[in-house]
Amino acid sequence: MKYIAYGSNMVKEQMAFRCPDAKLIGIGHIEHARLEFYLHATVEYSKIKSARVPVAVWEITKHDEQSLDRYEGVPNYYIKKRRLVRMADGSEIIGMIYIMKLKRPTPPVASYYNDIVNAYTELGLDSAIKTILVPALRRSLRRKSR
Repeated sequence: MKYIAYGSNMVKEQMAFRCPDAKLIGIGHIEHARLEFYLHATVEYSKIKSARVPVAVWEITKHDEQSLDRYEGVPNYYIKKRRLVRMADGSEIIGMIYIMKLKRPTPPVASYYNDIVNAYTELGLDSAIKTILVPALRRSLRRKSR
């Protein structure tokens, strides 16, 4: 099964711990989407046509999926959906993604955010730190101050 990761599950070490059989297929992006933080990361639809969220795509086993379901708090905290990803080579795949159900107006803790920054760097997505991660963090900080 193809699994689409956009937050801390982009971190190779964390995926190795949670899903020992997972294999990184590659990177891509979800179009017409925006990364948001409500304590943890989620992906939301965006009306802006150029909006996109970088993702890591993993091949996971059924056992890995069950482990991730427990970790992600399915079905109370996150729910599972299927989404289209345009891969870096231009191909498209459909995979499973977790979308946040229980949103809190709370910014991410520094260690969680930094793990995602490090994953972006490790995956060669450095330019998306300024264009995707930093704006998502700023929006979460504004929500908290309301």
